[in-house]
Amino acid sequence: MPPIFARMLPGPYYPRSFTILVIVAMGVLTVPLASGLINAIHILQGVVDTQRQFTRSSLAITRDVRLVVESINELQRAAGQYHLLQDADFASTLRMRYEDLRTQLKRLDTQLVDAPSRVTLTRLETRSRALYPQLKPGTFLDSTQFNTLNPSFDVLHQSARTLQSQSDTAVQQELLTLETKVKSTRQRLIVLALALIPLTLLLAAVFSWMINRPIKQLKASIQQLGQANLDPLPAISGPQDMIELGREIDWLRQRLQALEEQKLRFLRHVSHELKTPLASLREGVGLLSDELAGKLNKGQRSIVEIMDSSSRELQRRIEDLLRYSNLVRDNAQPPATPQSLPDTLTAVLARHQLPLNARRIQVDTHIAAATLHVDRSQLETILDNLLSNAIKFSPEDGRILVDSALVNGSVTLWVCDQGRGIPEAEQSQIFEPFFQGAHQPDSAIRGSGLGLSIVREYLLDAGGQIEVIARPPWTTCFRLTWPAPP
Repeated sequence: MPPIFARMLPGPYYPRSFTILVIVAMGVLTVPLASGLINAIHILQGVVDTQRQFTRSSLAITRDVRLVVESINELQRAAGQYHLLQDADFASTLRMRYEDLRTQLKRLDTQLVDAPSRVTLTRLETRSRALYPQLKPGTFLDSTQFNTLNPSFDVLHQSARTLQSQSDTAVQQELLTLETKVKSTRQRLIVLALALIPLTLLLAAVFSWMINRPIKQLKASIQQLGQANLDPLPAISGPQDMIELGREIDWLRQRLQALEEQKLRFLRHVSHELKTPLASLREGVGLLSDELAGKLNKGQRSIVEIMDSSSRELQRRIEDLLRYSNLVRDNAQPPATPQSLPDTLTAVLARHQLPLNARRIQVDTHIAAATLHVDRSQLETILDNLLSNAIKFSPEDGRILVDSALVNGSVTLWVCDQGRGIPEAEQSQIFEPFFQGAHQPDSAIRGSGLGLSIVREYLLDAGGQIEVIARPPWTTCFRLTWPAPP
C-alpha cells in the first residue's frame, strides 16, 4: 500500500460510511433534546397533578366545613322544633341532623392535615357528642331547660367558625406551597435548558468537525490539483467512503503527474530534435547571406532575409519550449542580484529595433525605479516576451509604454500598448501555457503561447506577480510587481 494510502486509514471514531456518520450525528443531537423534552413534560405533569389535587382537596374542605356549619344550624333548629313544640314527629329529623353532622365531621377527619384544624375538629366532635345526649329524643325539655343549652350551641358555632377560618388559612398555606413548587419547577426547567443548550452545541460542534474535516481535506486536495500542484496530497481521514474518494483523487493526481512528465519529456525531445536541423538551417542561411556561394541579387537577398527571419522565429519558439520545460521541471531559483532596469531594457530594445523601425512604433520609457533584485537572464526574458507581444499587437505608428516606480516599497513595472486589447473573458486565461487569444494580428506569425506563462512563472518564483489592468488611454497594460529586497 502506498504511504499516502496508509495515512488514509479511518480513525477509530469514524463509522464506515459518511451517510451513517450524518445519521448518527442527527440521532445523537436529538437525544439530549428529546430527554430534556421528556423530563420537562414529566416535571410539568407533576405540577399539573399537584395543582389538580390541591384544587380538589381545597374545594372539598371548603364545602365540607360549610356543611358542618350548616349541619350545626340544622341540628339546633331540629332540637328546638322537637323540644319546644314537643312534637314527636321531629325526633327522626333530630337524629338525622345529628348523624349528618357526625358524617361531615368524619369526612373532614380524612381531609384536614394541619394541626390547628385537627385540634378544632377533635374539639368539635367531643362537644357534639357531649351535647347530643341532652338533646336525644325521648324526654321533652321545656323552654327554660332548652335555653340552658344555648351556650353549648354557641360553643359549637364558635368552633365551627374557627374550623372554617383555620381551613381557609390551611388552603392559603397550601396555595403558597404550590406557588413555591411552581417557581422551583420553573427554575429546574431553566437549569435543564441551560445545561442542554451547551451540551447540544458541543455535540453539534464535534459532529460538525467530524463531518467537515474530510470535506475540507478533499476540498484542499481538489484545490491543489486545480493549482497544477502535483505534490503528494494531504492525508484524508474520515469514513471509509470518503477515504476511497481521496484515493481516487490521488490516483487522478498520479495520472496527471504522469501525463505532465510525458508532456515535458515530449517537449524536451521535440525541442532538442529541432535544434540540430535548425542549426544547420541557420548556418546555411548565414552562408547564403555572406554570399559565400555566390553574389545574391535583390530578389534572392529578400528571400534570404525571409528565411533568416523565419529561422530566428523558429529558434525563439524552440527556446521558449526549452525554457518552459526547464522552468516546470527545475524549481531551483537562481540567485537575485541588483540589475539596472534601463541597461537591460536598452539591450532588449536593441534586439527588437528592426520590427520597431519597420512598423514605426515608438517606445516611451519612464524609469523611476531603476534597480531590480532579479536574475539578469530572467529579467531579459520577461522584458523580451512582453515587448514582443506589445510589438506584435500594436498598430503601425503606434506607441508602447514602459514605466516603473516604487509602490509601497515594491518595484512596479508597467508595459502597455495600443493594440486591440484583451477581452475580459480571456484575461484569466492568457497566463496559461499554450493559450492564444482570439484577437490575433492578421500579418503576424502565431506564437507558441508560452511567453506570458514564462513571465508569470518567473515572477511567482521571485515572490512577485503580474496582472492585466486598465490604464487609459492604453488598451492593453500589464503590471508587474517585484517584492522589496531583503
